Amino acid sequence: MNNAPPLYVGIDGGGTKCSAHLFNKHGKVLGKGVSGSANAARNLPETLDSILKSVHMALLDANLNIKQIPTLKVAAGLAGATVSSVKAKLLEWQHPFADFKVESDLATSSYGAHGGKDGALLIIGTGSSAAKLQAGVISQFGGHGFLLGDKGSGAWLGRAAVSITLDALEGITPMTTLNHVILNNLKVSSAADLAQKMIGATSREFATLAPVVVKLAEQDPQAHALVQEATEYLEKLCHSTLKNTDLPIVLMGGLAAFFKTKLSPALQLRVVTPVAGPEKGALYLLDQSLVLN
Repeated sequence: MNNAPPLYVGIDGGGTKCSAHLFNKHGKVLGKGVSGSANAARNLPETLDSILKSVHMALLDANLNIKQIPTLKVAAGLAGATVSSVKAKLLEWQHPFADFKVESDLATSSYGAHGGKDGALLIIGTGSSAAKLQAGVISQFGGHGFLLGDKGSGAWLGRAAVSITLDALEGITPMTTLNHVILNNLKVSSAADLAQKMIGATSREFATLAPVVVKLAEQDPQAHALVQEATEYLEKLCHSTLKNTDLPIVLMGGLAAFFKTKLSPALQLRVVTPVAGPEKGALYLLDQSLVLN
């Protein structure tokens, strides 16, 4: 086994899922695995478990024995890894791999999006954030977590929809289709029941309601207002990220395609197709030649 060609694993971990791709030395994908949430700032034990499970699945998908785990060189981009105390704990982890590197999911997504070259990135998924890779330096914008930021994201849309539904139930605002659909989806009928059900909800659970807002955006005034507010913020976030540069920008995340059509024409002209995904971008932490074109 010591004479076998090296194998690499690139991981993209966020609030919704942890995705692992197994690569050979030429950067070809041999297998893929997906497991649960990997937001290191919110739940570190769950994140570490998700990493191990996704790597196991990627090996099995490649028809390889999981006994090869100690030979793997693994790099992960994880939500929450921008918090210094969280990153320190990740680096202290007694992992089972030959090597383990970690950075924020924003950084590794940036490396993949532009093949290690200069460029900007906007992620609109469970959370929202932006980054700029310029002269080898990553600068982050937004993405301060569900409690303090992530405006325009799936979690933000879902939480806002629940909040205005509570207002409608209490007669503060008129009931609309959006409110009825939210109540139907959550199988509740009163403000007390809605508050009780969602008071401890995670960002992932709130994000499951985002498709409702998106679907009703053109016909429901409340949904339309939420999408408009989200779009205005994401537009400003992009401009702040791109300020005084001519960098191209890549949009990623489950809501990226939807919001791309909402951005201004000038900004849309700067949007380019990603060179590679965040899993391959993570390999930049191990060997830049695996990502650079």
